[in-house]
Amino acid sequence: MATALASKEEIIDRLFTVFRDRGFEGASITDLSSATGLGKSSLYHHFPEGKQQMAEAVIDRATAMIDSEILSAARSAGTLKTRIRKIVATMDQLYLGGRTPCVLGQLAMSDIGKVAKQGLLQAFSHWIDAIEALARESGMSPVRARHFAEDWVARLQGALILQAANGDIGPYKRAMAALTELAKDSSDRISE
Repeated sequence: MATALASKEEIIDRLFTVFRDRGFEGASITDLSSATGLGKSSLYHHFPEGKQQMAEAVIDRATAMIDSEILSAARSAGTLKTRIRKIVATMDQLYLGGRTPCVLGQLAMSDIGKVAKQGLLQAFSHWIDAIEALARESGMSPVRARHFAEDWVARLQGALILQAANGDIGPYKRAMAALTELAKDSSDRISE
């Protein structure tokens, strides 16, 4: 068993990794206990409602990451190209270039409870809003930008699932390229 952890944040980081790699159903309490270095009773001390409460904490962490790394980059100063490159670099780091799953995708298909599902909806909403803002800035109409954002997030999630199934990162790279395309001058874009 790992050594005891110093903070609740570190515990949540370790839970994040287990849920990302194994999903909700695949993550046993023994796995979660081992990953955090906490005995089962200590784990329940921090999360008295069990795995559902752990999933809620992980979703809150994912939402905070989306807000700080993606949404804030989308809304920050700088050129559209620079902001998109920052977001792509962040995602490449988070998903190891398309080789690791998304914790939100892993939890989305699980029975994680009503509160966690609401948190999951909020996380995806923030993510879609960030991509929509970039798409609108690139010159897309509001409706087209919203559809692009929803489709792009769905495409990325699908690419990560395909990679998990067949090891091919090509769909992930193409999804990242589609996001990067937003930064091209509107004169370079095919008319919509």
